[in-house]
Formats: sequence, structure tokens, C-alpha cells
Amino acid sequence: ERLRAAREGACPPSVAKQIEKDLHRTFGSVHVRGVRVPQAEALSSLRNVLLAYASHNPRVGYCQSMNFVAAVLLLVVDEETAFACLATVVERVLQGHFADDMAMSLVDGSVLRGLLSAKDPQLMRHLEEMQVAPSLVTAQWLLTCFVASAMPLSALLRVWDCLFLEGDAALPFLLRLCAALFLSRRDELLAAHDP
Repeated sequence: ERLRAAREGACPPSVAKQIEKDLHRTFGSVHVRGVRVPQAEALSSLRNVLLAYASHNPRVGYCQSMNFVAAVLLLVVDEETAFACLATVVERVLQGHFADDMAMSLVDGSVLRGLLSAKDPQLMRHLEEMQVAPSLVTAQWLLTCFVASAMPLSALLRVWDCLFLEGDAALPFLLRLCAALFLSRRDELLAAHDP
């Protein structure tokens, strides 16, 4: 019901055009993380959810990366539930992250640097010496709720279970996960040097 009501709202033509472009980027192949996706149905459902969200929240509208979040949601739930989950991610879990200025990504980067410095000062010093900001990788992980990571779908869905379970505490959970992924590759990162 909320999906239909939101979809019937006015979505600016420029937003609808961007969504249309991104639909084909989202389902560029018939497989998403090893799951066969029926093209016509997937595109229609994804379009419905994204247009509905852009109409529901015109202040945010549509931002790239929402398409990947919605696409994975549609692998496991119906359109109405995917819409509700997308709204939760944008408006509660990652509130402020889908703004034009991306200011929250700067805050996340600072928090992540602090986490990594506290957990493994040697690794953080090495990354700084190499002039590698962890946020260059993690910003995309966070905005796509880890869809943009190499995580297998089964692991990704477990992360999302935790994300929705954590509710308002989901962002600290996601930042701890980012730090844990860096720490899991500690030896490889420490072995890396400028060419």
C-alpha cells in the first residue's frame, strides 16, 4: 500500500531518467552474486521501488548506490517490503549519507581511522605512510551496505540481518565490520609497499 501511494507521487523527470540509466547498470548481467535474475521482472520491480522511494522522500530523491541495495533486497523480499527496507536504510541506518555533500562519509572515515588506530596502530601507521585512506574503500561498502564488497551473498545477507536487527546502532556495527575486514587482511596490507 505504501509503495503504491509513494509511486503515485510526483517523481521529477530528471530523477526518473537517472533511475532508468542505473537500472541497466544494476542488472548488467543475468546473474547477481550467483543468483539468476529474470531481466524484465527484475528491472520492473527495481524501477517501482526506486521511483516510489524518490517520490516518498523528495528531499533525498534518488542517489546512486540505492539501486544496488534495492536490487539485493528484491532477491529476498517483495516490492513493498523492499521499499520499506530501503526507506529504513536511507532514513535511519545511514541517515544523512545519501546527501549531495556526502559529509557523513567524512565523519565515517574519521571514526574508522580511530577504530583502526585503536585496534592496530601499526596497520594504521602503515596505511598512512602509504597514503591510503581506508574510507576510499569503505565509503562504497557503506553506501551499498556491502553489496559493493566481494562478500558472498550468504554472508552479505547475514550482515543485513544484523544491520536491521541493530536498528539505530547499525552504523557503529557497519563501521566495526569495515575495521574487521581491514584487520582480516592485515598481513597482506602490511606487506604492501609503493612500487
